[in-house]
Amino acid sequence: MNIWKPTQFKFSPSAKHTDIKLISDYCIKSVNNSGYKFAIMDPTLEKGVSKTFAFRIKECSSNWLAIGMCHKKIVESKNFGFNFGSIGHGGYMISCNGGSWSHIKTELNNSIKVNNCLYSLSSMRKTMW
Repeated sequence: MNIWKPTQFKFSPSAKHTDIKLISDYCIKSVNNSGYKFAIMDPTLEKGVSKTFAFRIKECSSNWLAIGMCHKKIVESKNFGFNFGSIGHGGYMISCNGGSWSHIKTELNNSIKVNNCLYSLSSMRKTMW
């Protein structure tokens, strides 16, 4: 992969929970608000290469949203469902309520890291990994 060429990330039509509908390459929608679900974008990231991501939340009928990275094979093995209560879920994310979610570190999983809910759905528009 050429690190100078912009990468076109898009949602995978198959690497997503069955309750998530692919609207377009760049747009997904949950068909119900029950449970927590993953939708993965392709291509995968290369190790040692920094990328900047920008995104827009067009509409959200839920009061919770998280973004981040994951171990694809682990998330697939759990049928793209997210169990936030324990480690081993495959994700490393931040959520709109200021929470952090870690696959391997208990102290970083299901932990509010930002007081007073500084994150909101509208302010979660840009992040850098």
